[in-house]
Amino acid sequence: MRLLKWISFIFAGLVVLTLLGVLVIVWFVDPNSFKPRIEAAVKDATGRDFALVGDIELGFFPWLALRTGEGRFGNAPGFGPEPMVRWKGAQLGAKLFPLLRGELIADRVRLEGADVRLVRHADGSTNWDGIGGNEPADPNAKPMEIRIDGVEIRDSRVSYVDETVPRRVEVTAFNLTTDEIAPGEPFTDSEIAGVLHMDGFAPVGVPFRLEVPKAELPKDYSRVAVQEYTLSFGQFEAAGGLDGALGEQAKFSGVVATNEFDPRALLTQVGIAAPKTTDPGALGKVRFKGSWAFDRGAISIKPLALTLDDTHFTGDFLRGAGADPLGEFALHGDTLNISRYIPPSDPASEPFVLPTAMLKGLKFTGVLELESATYDDISMKGVTLRLILDEQGLRGAAKLPGRAP
Repeated sequence: MRLLKWISFIFAGLVVLTLLGVLVIVWFVDPNSFKPRIEAAVKDATGRDFALVGDIELGFFPWLALRTGEGRFGNAPGFGPEPMVRWKGAQLGAKLFPLLRGELIADRVRLEGADVRLVRHADGSTNWDGIGGNEPADPNAKPMEIRIDGVEIRDSRVSYVDETVPRRVEVTAFNLTTDEIAPGEPFTDSEIAGVLHMDGFAPVGVPFRLEVPKAELPKDYSRVAVQEYTLSFGQFEAAGGLDGALGEQAKFSGVVATNEFDPRALLTQVGIAAPKTTDPGALGKVRFKGSWAFDRGAISIKPLALTLDDTHFTGDFLRGAGADPLGEFALHGDTLNISRYIPPSDPASEPFVLPTAMLKGLKFTGVLELESATYDDISMKGVTLRLILDEQGLRGAAKLPGRAP
């Protein structure tokens, strides 16, 4: 008993000495004096310039916190003089007692005013190659248990340039928040928002937001399950859930339902001129819902319910996998006024041009059946339309049984 008491005294003394040492560092040591060492260590590890321009502040108990002002992380050789990452402020922290026993329980990670520039050159090289190090992980090393109280990124910008396509994507006003992150535990209260800019988009971009109350992933990240999510893109809104396997053989399934949105306005936002129709109000309202599946490149939506203006459709859509997949659909509608959707007869009116650059990989064939249809003063029943979209554009043929009585 006396031996156990002495061991407990010695252990308590070591903990007190550790706490006193941390207190001395926090209260009497200027952390800014370590900036040159920190900058040199990061450069030695990554080969990139690293600068902490703003002051460093330390906090203590129960979190050992580090707060920095402005900083920047340099780009790789051959990717220009601009830094790969810069930020206006950052904060990191860890609970002290778990750290002493080899566990990392991090405070909420905060990043303010970040500017991240990602680039892929035409030869496939990227400016993030080698950041994580090229040494293989030690299979015998005991992994540290890491828990993070959450992540918060505010008022930031992310840009991605892919010269192999070429393509440029930029997200401004980028915000990301999550609740606690721990291995094997669900991600909760996650939200991503920003304004998306791409070539051809309206100059102001398209605002978007994704909210996921709960996402379940195992420790090996082999699967994901999301009971519900909400997504908005411009005036388009969708809600649903998904479940599936991650990895090279990705396989997902889920449900989705949208609000009633204006496809003309959405096309304008993404830089596509809406088709001209005899009735300017046509193509003004769309809503759909369905069950979908993605299986190693193949896509299916079955059943599918679609509302276009005043017409209600039901059916399904299938698109195979492979290098040159073909999509097939079958839709059944109640009634449609065809004359509303035909191009205007004005010869001076510019024809609608399909965005072939965006649709060049999309080919489909399908059947559209209508219980009744009208064209000018002609009423028809049992109309069947067969449509094809391929390299020659969109075309079709109609089977018209004749005028309805």
